[in-house]
Amino acid sequence: MRRIATWSVVLLLVLTTAGLGVGGWIYSEEMLPAPLPWDPEFDVEVLAVHPQEGRIVLDTDRGDLVELDLIGLRTERGLVVLQGDATPAGSGIERHGALLTGTWPEAGDLGRPEVSVYAGRPDDTLGLATDVVVVPGELGPMPAWRVEPVARADDTTWAVLVHGRGGDLHEPNRLLPLLGELGLPSLTISVRNDPDAAADPDGWGRFGDTEWEDLEAAVRYLRDVEGAERFVLVGYSQGAAIVLNHLRRSEHAWDVEAAVLISPLVSLNATLRQQAQLREISDPLIAPLVAAAQVVSRLRSGMVAGNLEHARDARELMTPMLLTHGDADTTVPIEPSRELAQARPDLVIYEEYPGVEHVREWNADRVRFEADLRAFLVNEVAAVEQLAAAS
Repeated sequence: MRRIATWSVVLLLVLTTAGLGVGGWIYSEEMLPAPLPWDPEFDVEVLAVHPQEGRIVLDTDRGDLVELDLIGLRTERGLVVLQGDATPAGSGIERHGALLTGTWPEAGDLGRPEVSVYAGRPDDTLGLATDVVVVPGELGPMPAWRVEPVARADDTTWAVLVHGRGGDLHEPNRLLPLLGELGLPSLTISVRNDPDAAADPDGWGRFGDTEWEDLEAAVRYLRDVEGAERFVLVGYSQGAAIVLNHLRRSEHAWDVEAAVLISPLVSLNATLRQQAQLREISDPLIAPLVAAAQVVSRLRSGMVAGNLEHARDARELMTPMLLTHGDADTTVPIEPSRELAQARPDLVIYEEYPGVEHVREWNADRVRFEADLRAFLVNEVAAVEQLAAAS
């Protein structure tokens, strides 16, 4: 009987280990492939349009097109910016808007939301002079958008903007008007596996563990080509993780005067746990499954999950940061952002947005977001402070 019991325990351990190995492999299959840019379907019907009054009626009663104070509506005819509150109108909602590109939609057209609002090149959607430049990256050429304001704060300070996982170059466009007012020229960069950018040989994304080297290449490009000496780094979601990796691992992190982290991916472990919960995986299985997925992912890709726990390693940071996060974020958990802010109150200004989803802080309350960003940059960036004092 004792031998049978022993073999039963051994068999159970083997089966459990095999199950976790299979589960870890499956989870790593979801984690590692670099995602394509988010491309929602055109599935919201336009019920009525009143261009002269700037009004449009949509057949929807939930989601970004209803909830966000500022949101873009893309149709095959063009892009409309919707703003203000949505009001009920028959079976749908009515919103006020302004035509940005193309022509107004017509009744019966289908549209989709554009969270980045000004989706497209900044010269098309914001009227800002934009140059397409190529950053020589470790893996090959990386396209970027160079935007220079009418009046610069100084000749050596640049903002570098990094989009999130599955995002695109236009994701940070929302910030460009304010950066221009503050006299900061900007470079919006792509990272490996983006469309038209150099691809990782295996096509995998590593949540900032290697992509930070593309940010490093962009900073080096600005030094060599533009004569830049000081930098403001801005990252959305995974782009914020890229910024945090740069701040912790770059030999040139001293040149960064300030960083802005929007809905940041501060902890890969916590993010994987949240995603497992959303998939309704049983709670007792989540911790071992996530651990197995991280081990398998490291064996397959070399990604070091420990490099992606930025609150745990907050002692390595030395750069003032503005960190914003919505408490309704179902993509990246908010708790690690709170932990990072609590770990480094000497560096982090933390702004939490109630009821706001992932990377939508600006859309939900532009006035608040831009006031916080303006105050932060004026206080932390010498060139911006000098321009503000002179104006």
